[in-house]
Amino acid sequence: MLTERLRGFFRRKFVRDTLILQIGKVGITGLTFLSSALVWRLLGAERYGIWAVANSYFTLWQMLNLTGLFASVGTQLPMAVGAKDAGEILNLLAAYVKVALLWSLFLLTALLLVGPPIAGLLYGGDERIGWLAAGLALTVLPDMLYSLVILALQSQRAMRQFAILQNINQAMLLLCIVVALLIQPTPESLVVARLTYSLSTLLVALGFYQRLRAAHPAAFPSIWAVLGHLRRVGLRRYLGFGFLNAVDKQIAALFTELPLQLVGIFIGKTAAGYLELGYKALTLPALFTSAVFDNLQAAVPQAVGRRDFVTLRRNLWRVLGVMAVGAVGFYAVFALLVPVIIPLLFDQSALPAVPVVLTLTVLGVVTTIGGIFGPVYRALDLMRPVIAIKIISLLLVILPGYVLLQQPAFTLPTLWLETMLTPSPLALLIEQQGVLIGAWMVNGLLTLSVLLTALVSLRALARLGKTKTPE
Repeated sequence: MLTERLRGFFRRKFVRDTLILQIGKVGITGLTFLSSALVWRLLGAERYGIWAVANSYFTLWQMLNLTGLFASVGTQLPMAVGAKDAGEILNLLAAYVKVALLWSLFLLTALLLVGPPIAGLLYGGDERIGWLAAGLALTVLPDMLYSLVILALQSQRAMRQFAILQNINQAMLLLCIVVALLIQPTPESLVVARLTYSLSTLLVALGFYQRLRAAHPAAFPSIWAVLGHLRRVGLRRYLGFGFLNAVDKQIAALFTELPLQLVGIFIGKTAAGYLELGYKALTLPALFTSAVFDNLQAAVPQAVGRRDFVTLRRNLWRVLGVMAVGAVGFYAVFALLVPVIIPLLFDQSALPAVPVVLTLTVLGVVTTIGGIFGPVYRALDLMRPVIAIKIISLLLVILPGYVLLQQPAFTLPTLWLETMLTPSPLALLIEQQGVLIGAWMVNGLLTLSVLLTALVSLRALARLGKTKTPE
């Protein structure tokens, strides 16, 4: 009886696809972690901090992109595929490419003209961060087109090809980083490596798209057909939904980038580097849940497109229960291993990041549980209440954190520590405390936001769950 149930369980497409993605994620996470370790070792703490702040600065500029077509197409393309609407698929692909061209040109121009001066104002006259961000802007167009191929594979639930492509992607990133840093270990070399990687992986992705189209010629148009449709496709009907998705995505990005920037401005670039290293360390345990989230990105919109709310609600509760129990247990074990993992993978200079990673295990638990709600509230068009939740979370957490970083909680202890310690240990203490304030800001933002989002999403799904599955 148990054997038959297990066979039935593993025959489900969602389960099979998730297992395929999970196997693929092992290679992806290993390569990602290896890349991060090599960058840290070859750059050192100070230059790694400069690179981390430049990446974060570039990410903040990308928040000006309020078209939201990645999230919009990621939701609507599976629905169009489920409905077998070839005309809508062509419109969605062409609209995405059109926006990618316009946005990449705008961002590159803006960063070249005003990015360095603004960085100079933020970082005491040092414009280097701005010029590094301007170099990274060259990667925007190839990265967006690569992501479109990823969306196409997800929409067709071609998870085997999806996993293979992502592993190739990370292997090429590792190769480009190693070559660039062996030639010259500087943040500027990493910019060159990122551009080389973006262009090469785009070419590989286009080959995967051609294979997908060969398997589903009636659904997916040729690349030339998409390009030929650019002039005719209208953007207005997609930008309304896309705008709300963009606002949601960009506010969510602030949850990690704003604390990192504040730590970099008030505590220092090296401190920001330790916080960034904490983010990178969390990619290892995230391996065990990311496959589920990737699969939900396609499965949830398809269920909504079929208006199969009963099955969706039942399966969502199952996934939520498993993820909640697994997250708490897994991150408890991970926390015990952190003091060994960090110096082993990076080096002894990364030891100050250990308390940061331990603190951010709270973030790992929260995002593991809350990650399932993203596809749900997007597919159910709950963008406005969720955006309001994120704004409220920012106001309630960032403002106190800003005050603490300017007049940190360790101000009183340092009054007597200054008489006992040399300036160097005292500076290290202040740096460590500042990084931990940044980490707790991230934890607070995500925890509050996820709790309120779960409440809104589950209540909406409970109402729709009363709708009968169509015959």
